[in-house]
Amino acid sequence: MAPRDMEQYFGPEGLLAGKIQGFEFRSAQLEMAQAVSDCLDEDRPLLVEAGTGTGKTWAYLIAAIASGRKVIVSTGTKTLQDQILDHDIPLLRKHLFANLKVVCLKGRKNYLCRRRFKEFAYQPTFWNRDEARLFRKLQEWAGRTRTGDRSEAGWLPDRFHAWDEVSSNREQCLGQDCEEQARCFLMKARAEAAQARMVIVNHHLFVADLAVRRAGYGEVIPEYQAVVFDEAHQLEDVIGLHFGLQFNIRTLGDLRRDLLREIKRDGGKIRDLQELETTLQHLEVMERLLPAQLRKSAGQQGRFRLDLQRVGTAFVGACGTIIEALKHIAAIVSRFKEDRPPLESSHGWSLELAHCLQSFLDQKDSSLIYWAEVTANSAALHGTPVEVSGIVREHLFAKTSAVVMTSATLSVGGTFEYFRSALGAPDNRREVLLHSPFSYEDQALLYIPSRFPLPHEASFCSSLVEDSLRILQKTKGRALFLFTSYRNLHECHRQLQGRLPYPLLVQGQKAKRALLAEFKEKVDSVLFATSSFWQGIDVPGEALSCLLIDKLPFEVPDDPITAARMEWAAAQGGNAFYQYQVPRAVIQLKQGVGRLIRSSHDRGVVAIFDMRLRAKSYGQLFLQSIPRFRLIDSMEPMDKFLDSRVFEKPSE
Repeated sequence: MAPRDMEQYFGPEGLLAGKIQGFEFRSAQLEMAQAVSDCLDEDRPLLVEAGTGTGKTWAYLIAAIASGRKVIVSTGTKTLQDQILDHDIPLLRKHLFANLKVVCLKGRKNYLCRRRFKEFAYQPTFWNRDEARLFRKLQEWAGRTRTGDRSEAGWLPDRFHAWDEVSSNREQCLGQDCEEQARCFLMKARAEAAQARMVIVNHHLFVADLAVRRAGYGEVIPEYQAVVFDEAHQLEDVIGLHFGLQFNIRTLGDLRRDLLREIKRDGGKIRDLQELETTLQHLEVMERLLPAQLRKSAGQQGRFRLDLQRVGTAFVGACGTIIEALKHIAAIVSRFKEDRPPLESSHGWSLELAHCLQSFLDQKDSSLIYWAEVTANSAALHGTPVEVSGIVREHLFAKTSAVVMTSATLSVGGTFEYFRSALGAPDNRREVLLHSPFSYEDQALLYIPSRFPLPHEASFCSSLVEDSLRILQKTKGRALFLFTSYRNLHECHRQLQGRLPYPLLVQGQKAKRALLAEFKEKVDSVLFATSSFWQGIDVPGEALSCLLIDKLPFEVPDDPITAARMEWAAAQGGNAFYQYQVPRAVIQLKQGVGRLIRSSHDRGVVAIFDMRLRAKSYGQLFLQSIPRFRLIDSMEPMDKFLDSRVFEKPSE
């Protein structure tokens, strides 16, 4: 096949320049589009870092569409997925590809299950009164929706517990035995995806499909000829999540509620009813006991290695009791399952849960890290692969060569060494590194103080508060304050409260979407955030004119996954700190820093209060990896840089 010339679309005299008002020619965008087009034609993997402002989304979308192949586009965040579907695709249809058929396919739990909804509505149980009041509105929506996609019901709170009772679920799906199969929202979405030229998914769904195919359970995503991963820096963690083991104690409650609902619906016809109810009551007791037992045995909450000697015989005994209860439930239900599809589903689910929990007691798979996550009310057990490169080679690259992995943050110190090794990229891959077109030295300052306490010193937080107070007074708020821990976040917020005349917003006060909307609306506000706010946040303009970062985002060394992977790297003869911790921290810092300059018109200040950037040898690697801001070590240059016209008080 002759190579396609992407200049016909992206060149100075190309189709986009002729059809899209305000289109700006960007050489990096053309270079990326050509690289994507060539690699799809050649069935060759491509790793491409495209800095903010490159226009990478259109580069890969147009190249993929022009290839004529069936392409899956997998994103890391819902924000990007919505942007592609609601903004990019309609424009491309209007100006370039009038008959383009693109479908968004989501995970099961995003779709309403008609059968489960009908059964729940017959005997509803609600978490609280607010959910009960919302249910009538949900019923009205369920009666008119054509897709069953939860995103249509934007008025539903992020954590609406009843949705778990009425959404599609693999364990409770009856398949061809379901009376609603012909009208199933999930089946309809998958059928449409099978007919589309391009399917938009997220990383979790794509990797779940790889895991399902490996297990021989069919497929989740229809057959495809090429795949583009945007926000590909997230792939290592997502793959680790799906190609291991998971046992969440809450799933026992889901199983128990399903069976109780079936018992009530049966009207007492099931023999051995009392025996089943007694076993379910015993299981409910164990649901509460297991997290408490694990917390007590381990002496802590949070994440930790599942060392059976450390957690003790009481925890092991509780697991054994749950396994026996699940097997007993399966034995009782098996007597009736042939005539009752819901019971057949519960039978298989019970045995699957018992087998999974037994795997955590046996811990026979040496390729997995076994660990626990305990909260105040629940617990989950995980078995995560120590390394995922072999998984990616076997289940992705060996079956699909036309793979594009892109992000604004794939490289470390100008090379793809960490990413290519972690993801097992083949030797015939192509690598392209494209810098942002933004003029960072003109648009932003990077403040790293010349003297400051190190993050582990007792005076760090108080110094952080005083320095950030001075900066926020200069920028008149308009800031995102990113933290690496909730402890620092809450302590700094506590000390700054009442000392700034600007709204102080804190992650967790309300849903993320609502918090971001308020941050954009209240232009002089300061948003205190951690974890998920380091990436995927797009706030161009005045509202985000200052970015504060407490310290370098190194992962906690005693985190079970981090510790195990560092041990593995050391066992291979490498330097675990430089080969694992530093690259991951660099990529995370690049993501955080990337929140500030989102357009060629943005201006602002980045402040990082970590002296290790100056004092440690690896500090230079961080500085080489992030955009080349104008570096300052005192606050005086800020006054001249922060033009008063940009930071005047917003109009009422």
